[in-house]
Parts: sequence; structure tokens; C-alpha cells
Amino acid sequence: MAGCQDLSNFERGLIVGAREMGHSISEIAKKFGYSHTTISRVYREYRVSDMNIIELIWVALQCAVQKRSAPPGTPMDLQTALQDSWCEKSPGYLQTLVDTMPCRVASLLYARVGPK
Repeated sequence: MAGCQDLSNFERGLIVGAREMGHSISEIAKKFGYSHTTISRVYREYRVSDMNIIELIWVALQCAVQKRSAPPGTPMDLQTALQDSWCEKSPGYLQTLVDTMPCRVASLLYARVGPK
């Protein structure tokens, strides 16, 4: 079984995606073969990073660049792809991130302390 530190970003994404879709830790452990502890730790790290708006922006830009038909071959190509991806974001993108902050804070508090 892979430890939390041994997981690739893709494997971490599988765990986070499955949890976000509502699958239980036990279901994910059975399907992908990770320990319950690893799944919990990966998802907790994700939820904490979810508080950082800059991190969310970088992830969105990374996904947009990766979806392009040809990956950037040079640093200048990457810069251009990032700038183009940023310009393609809707005007309300940042406002949405700000508006959802109270919900993300509540989720984080719930994950750390549990229900009251």
C-alpha cells in the first residue's frame, strides 16, 4: 500500500474526486487499495489547501493548460498558455471564489472539529 507521501498528484486527485463525489473512505480504500489513514490524510490536506484562493486559481490554470491540444514546449509557450487561460476565465471567476469563502471556512471547521 502506498503511503500518503508516495502518491502522485493523479492518485491524490482520484482520492479527492471520489470523496467529493460522496464516496466513503471505506469505498475508496476497497476500490483503489489505499489505507483509510492515507485517504483521510489526502482529503484533509486537500480541504486545507481549499482555503487558499491562489491555490485554487493555480489549479484551474493548470487544468486549462493541460487541456490544450499541444502542451507548451518552452517556458515562453507556458507563459503564453497561462495568460491565454487566465483571459478565458469569466469576469465573475474571482468573485465566485471570494463569495464561497464562508462555505469553505465552515467546511474546514467542520473537518477539524466535527459537528456541534
